[in-house]
Amino acid sequence: MISFHTTTHAPPAWLMTGADRDDARDKPEGEHQEIDLRSLRVLIVEDEFFISLSTEIMLEAIGHVIVGTAVSADEAERMAAQERPDIILMDIRLIGPRDGIEAATSIHDKLGIRSIFVTANTDARTRERALRAHPLGFIEKPLTERRLKDQLAAINLKK
Repeated sequence: MISFHTTTHAPPAWLMTGADRDDARDKPEGEHQEIDLRSLRVLIVEDEFFISLSTEIMLEAIGHVIVGTAVSADEAERMAAQERPDIILMDIRLIGPRDGIEAATSIHDKLGIRSIFVTANTDARTRERALRAHPLGFIEKPLTERRLKDQLAAINLKK
């Protein structure tokens, strides 16, 4: 039997509200301070189970909501139409005949929802092709909480 142990930690300063957040802003000068951001509804499109699970855990840890996970372009399009996420974290290489670039382009054209490509495939030709999908950005694998947080913060500030 697998047992999961969870511990309760104080939320990061950028998730706090009211007086708690004000206290967190009294940090010594020069320390990194987080920007107060809204929670995003995110669709994860990734065909590697453990990468998908890790991404989900990181997103939830930084305060975002996962509306679903998809492993193929077709599944991503169906879920995006049904769930209407704020953004999509899209892997380029997916199960099936269509890739993440095709899915992101189709979703953007039909629904106006934009993607962030999360990929190890950053060669110039792939990147050029991906830019036609009007992505919000690119995050290179391996995905880290810091890379994810920074990219989502930059997007959140534009909204």
